[in-house]
Amino acid sequence: MFRNFVAILLEPLSYVLFSIAFLLRISIEKQVKVKVLFIYYLIAAVGFSYAGWLVFKNQNNNWIYNLLYLPAVVAICYYFHETFYSRTNKTIVKFFIALNIIYFVIRIILFGELVSIDSFGYSLLSISVSFLSFVYFYLLLRNVNEYKVWTNFDFWLISSYLLYFLGSFFIFLLYSNLPYKTYEQRILLSVLWGVHNVLLFLSSVITLASSLWITYRNKS
Repeated sequence: MFRNFVAILLEPLSYVLFSIAFLLRISIEKQVKVKVLFIYYLIAAVGFSYAGWLVFKNQNNNWIYNLLYLPAVVAICYYFHETFYSRTNKTIVKFFIALNIIYFVIRIILFGELVSIDSFGYSLLSISVSFLSFVYFYLLLRNVNEYKVWTNFDFWLISSYLLYFLGSFFIFLLYSNLPYKTYEQRILLSVLWGVHNVLLFLSSVITLASSLWITYRNKS
């Protein structure tokens, strides 16, 4: 029962927590980049809830992950684009958006790989977000001042992104290449995906906790 919760239900729960975190931010600041992430995570929460239901029905849910891949790329990279200030850094973001979109068009539209696991695509997304996160922290360290970074929602969100996407990179990369014919192999894949969901859950908890804390500080 616990294994099913971690491997299946923890994922949509994490997206619900993300949605709540961004909804709280919208109530304080009306930034478009936050609204875009809220819309994406709300859609993803519904989508991955349905994906979990399909698992219980022993039906293929890979197409849901494949369809939500592109919105994830656009929403998250747009957040970085609006967070960065220099033209060079914005160009880097646009490069990663274009790279992921080209990959999506080739794989899904041209080759019609909608129902197969797309490990490479999510690995590409993970590398993209991790690289942009490192750029953010490099800029943060280069412009050190007396401003307390832990009162900045961007800092906590991007920290949580780095934890999740960098930690999940190898899971995405290896997942579709591991055998799954025997019962033991399927258990191993379930455990591996459970580790992914734990990283996602930790990322969502960090994001929600920081949103609650910053909201409390602003009101006090």
